[in-house]
Amino acid sequence: MNKSQAQNLLDLTGWTVGSGTSGIFTMNGQASENVREWGEGPNGNRVILWKAQPDGTSNADGGWNTQAFPIIHTNMYRFSVWLRKTNSNSGASYFGCRNVSTLSSVVTSNPYFWQGDLPQLNKWYLLVGYIHGSGDTSIINYGGLYDGLSGAKVADAVDYKFEDGTTTSVHRAYLFNDPNLNDRQYFYAPRVDLVNGNEPSLSELLGLQNLMSDQAYFAGKVGIKTANPGDYDLAVNGKIRSKEVKVEAANWPDYVFQNGYKSMPLPELKKFIATNKHLPEIPSAKEVELKGVSLGEMNKLLVKKIEELTLMFIDQYEQSKKQSEQINELKSEIANLKEN
Repeated sequence: MNKSQAQNLLDLTGWTVGSGTSGIFTMNGQASENVREWGEGPNGNRVILWKAQPDGTSNADGGWNTQAFPIIHTNMYRFSVWLRKTNSNSGASYFGCRNVSTLSSVVTSNPYFWQGDLPQLNKWYLLVGYIHGSGDTSIINYGGLYDGLSGAKVADAVDYKFEDGTTTSVHRAYLFNDPNLNDRQYFYAPRVDLVNGNEPSLSELLGLQNLMSDQAYFAGKVGIKTANPGDYDLAVNGKIRSKEVKVEAANWPDYVFQNGYKSMPLPELKKFIATNKHLPEIPSAKEVELKGVSLGEMNKLLVKKIEELTLMFIDQYEQSKKQSEQINELKSEIANLKEN
């Protein structure tokens, strides 16, 4: 179990393929309206999703109330869940908790961090809500609705606070009042974190592949110290230190050693270098400064030049060997002439 999952106060062992109530998650609606199945998660990975599918006969159309879990009322907690709605905006989505009051200390019996229609159909959003500690006098709402692709906050959420003596809370997320039998609402990665500086950051929640995995997957481009990765999947505006970098490359230049391959003649090579101040096919210093170097392509070119140089050495060796043989023959002939 990784740190991210270990921090989660919700027990996800019941988050398995099936239908209806499971583990700490008590279904909202009928078992047929609550299905857990494999699907594509927020970051394009294959995960188990909780699917709400209305049956058209009840107000409760899928989702859950968790069993009550223990809290310390003086602490702050962060609730979160991923949601995606498909087909239509019929009904409404709900994300809430229990056993809290408003930030102005008014007890509320039906608290929701957020409710309504998601901004866009068929798109993942991360819903985040905060419950402040009982002694917190802040009236600032920190929660919100976050775009799963850009990470931008697209809507505000309502924060709550615990009253003195509160010992438990509940995580709840629903689809309600949806008569459209073709509608689907998907839920993923419900969690509750103690806000103490050790909880996963929002950026981690938005970027993690799977809260029950030790790997992170990013479906889009990643920029480190740069907001514009350009055409690159990973762009780093700074130094990278690594013990090894493996680059996959096609068309490796073994063809240089094939029969019939012809290198540029030395006189032409000399003329090219005198004019361009760099080897053929190798980028100039100015070009490298402006555009950088593709490691895979550069390694291929360097190997090609080494192989061409090797052929030149072999050719020079053969010529030198032949010249040595000719010199030895001439020496022998001269010696014979002197003897005669």
